[in-house]
Amino acid sequence: MSHRVLIYHSDSKIYKDILSKKLPLLSIHSAERPEEALDRMGEVEILFSWQIPDDLLKKAKRLKWFFSTAAGNENLVKNPSFPESAILTKTTIYGEMMAEYVFAYLLYFIRDLSKYFKDQRRKIWRQARPGRLRGKTMGLLGLGSVGKTIARCGKLFGMEILGVKRISGPVEHVDEVMGPEELTKVMPRVDTLVVALPLTPETFHLLGEKELGLMKEGAVLFNIGRGKTIDEKALLNVLKAKRIKAVLDVFEDEPLPKESELWSLENVIVTPHVSGINMPVEICEEFVRNYERWVKGEPVIGLVDREKGY
Repeated sequence: MSHRVLIYHSDSKIYKDILSKKLPLLSIHSAERPEEALDRMGEVEILFSWQIPDDLLKKAKRLKWFFSTAAGNENLVKNPSFPESAILTKTTIYGEMMAEYVFAYLLYFIRDLSKYFKDQRRKIWRQARPGRLRGKTMGLLGLGSVGKTIARCGKLFGMEILGVKRISGPVEHVDEVMGPEELTKVMPRVDTLVVALPLTPETFHLLGEKELGLMKEGAVLFNIGRGKTIDEKALLNVLKAKRIKAVLDVFEDEPLPKESELWSLENVIVTPHVSGINMPVEICEEFVRNYERWVKGEPVIGLVDREKGY
């Protein structure tokens, strides 16, 4: 059975080339600009995209499925132009990549690698006993596909894992799962806090100066979810006190403005939203798996609850 698919993406030609080989019976069209998509919107059944102009989305009268290449889709979940009868799925392959990001920096800190880089340049042979991740406590805000993967990796390093999710309940590899009302109990206990939350009305500025001020001295904060889950002004005040470190991949305004003080703080690492970046082959593999489920009427992977927002 063939369905009409429109890939609307800056890398649409790359995605089309991959998918055409994997699903040759699909009718696939690609577009990078609105004028290239306009004539196809009225017949498309599957949209393969992330962000698409509202005036185009309104024309997708036959849309059955929006396959989003992103993990977070706050731009779509409450969009009145999104057809009510269509389903929305998010891409769930980012967990491993984002776990690699987190543990790359954790190991950099715990093994004090910067010291050895400096010693090498100065030709100094100086040994030091490293810290260990084993026995440290990691807090995870958000236990979706990303949070669960990070938890699994943390247990392999011998870490204690505390998790916070909207509805508490057992999660594999997580030692304690708590609800948002217990957040202030989690903050003082963790050596590392990883924020991997979607952006919803409930998570907007979830972490302010009060919550961030509860973190223990020397703790490391990661934000790999959405910038607006942390009050950036409050974060800046806490970071200036130099009690904690932060690795920030997402920000309230992106690109991070050049005048932001975050760029120059010694206890902050800034990266340009790359902890989970689009990998066309992996995303296409997930689309193929989901398409095969969809045509059989089986539950799809990454179905977004548009009421919850994720």
